Amino acid sequence: NFDIYNALEACAEYLEQFGGHMYAAGMTLKPENYQKFKLAFENEVQKTIHPDLLVPEISIDVEINFSQINPRLIRLLNQFEPFGPQNMTPVFITKNVKDTGHAKLMGKDEEHLRLFIKQNNSEGIPAIGFGLGSKIELTQKFNLVDVVYSIEENEWNGTVNLQLKLRDLRQSE
Repeated sequence: NFDIYNALEACAEYLEQFGGHMYAAGMTLKPENYQKFKLAFENEVQKTIHPDLLVPEISIDVEINFSQINPRLIRLLNQFEPFGPQNMTPVFITKNVKDTGHAKLMGKDEEHLRLFIKQNNSEGIPAIGFGLGSKIELTQKFNLVDVVYSIEENEWNGTVNLQLKLRDLRQSE
């Protein structure tokens, strides 16, 4: 793990104040120190970060089918909260999923992906993938994809609905 607090501590001469811990930190700096801090921080990261941390990786907890996503599973997941560095949000993979034809890009620069996906004869489930807009082509023409996601409850206008927070997707094999 990379220790963000130690990295800030190594650059303390450019900061007015800072605090935090290994996984999260905050700081205050004067605008005139920004460039010096940025250079020092980038150098510290290059010196101390393990190369393996620079390769994106998603840890998947279990493969499930959409038919297994039900109120009982949601209640069980809610019992494990709160999630954080020592208690990560469960990540699932479901294979051979298809978009129902409602894929669309969202966000100012269309960098986010919204899907309504189903597996076999399951009910469709809404899914959102922040930063996954470039993967919309994978869902075109009803191609089968494998999706990696966490399950969340989305509250909007007083209504709570289930949605999948996509971490990644790929063409099914």
